[in-house]
Amino acid sequence: MAGIFLRCRNKLYRISDYISNEIKYFLLNMGWTGIVKRKKQLIGFYGECHIYIYGKVLSDSSRLKKHYVLMGAKEIEYLARWHSSAINKESAWKYLDVLIYNPGVPERKGAPTLQQVLEWIPESCKRIEVTNAAFKGYMPQHTERVFKNNGYFIWGDKNINKMISEDAAIEQSDLRNVYSTQYVNDYFDKSIRHMKLYEKDCVIRIADYIEKHGKNRILYYSVTHPETEIMIELARRILEELGIDEAIKENSASGTQFDLHSHGEVVYPCVFTGLGIDADPDTRLIQPGNYREAQYTFDEYVKEYIRMAKEAAADKEQ
Repeated sequence: MAGIFLRCRNKLYRISDYISNEIKYFLLNMGWTGIVKRKKQLIGFYGECHIYIYGKVLSDSSRLKKHYVLMGAKEIEYLARWHSSAINKESAWKYLDVLIYNPGVPERKGAPTLQQVLEWIPESCKRIEVTNAAFKGYMPQHTERVFKNNGYFIWGDKNINKMISEDAAIEQSDLRNVYSTQYVNDYFDKSIRHMKLYEKDCVIRIADYIEKHGKNRILYYSVTHPETEIMIELARRILEELGIDEAIKENSASGTQFDLHSHGEVVYPCVFTGLGIDADPDTRLIQPGNYREAQYTFDEYVKEYIRMAKEAAADKEQ
């Protein structure tokens, strides 16, 4: 990750990327499209955290850079924070030749909605809708967070929540085996069906890949954050859609940018067993928030989750 960075909301941002985008937006707003495009086609992005990874992969493609200039390869929350005065203008989008975007992106203060952007881009603009790749198949315990966390324990665990609410004794051994093999496989297969339905209108899909490989190894850190393998495959499919036949190397300059390890969730040992995944669940470390120093085993995660939940409840009573 060579370069100079700044930290914003517990995330690191490359200053050179910000400056590059700022210059491009300025030139577009001034009407100097020729300088931005330099006889190349212009690719824009609209989405959440995955978008940055796609943009990084594309920017590392020497073949793609011969024909395209990239702009806005950041999550929309970042663009709203740093470029709101520019991205809320039609001029920032109306010259695009390609738009790469995720469906269902929630509205962000200071940013145009996806619908606005789709109305602003020209009819000739190629639209590449990329699945948001959310997949619940490994985490049947997944639920929304139930306590204030300040970026810590982003997702909730409905089994632990239930035990806490009932003031029941929580034993890690009980949670390790809470799901039967039949339930685990039925849940995984149901999640695949839901994913296929959700992404049926997307140009870039991933459910087929998960269906083929997902019972051989764990492919997700959390329901919204895929592991490197999935991100590489999605990026490869985007390049293919753009007519670029170029291999992506995990250890390339972009390799460190594939990591979506934060916001992780546990995969119960019974899920490993039920799916027939030949790996030790106790070697899988979970990073439940935006803090890289938090790396928990299954048992450690459960203990820390309970501590945080009880601490939040006590604070609420005061």
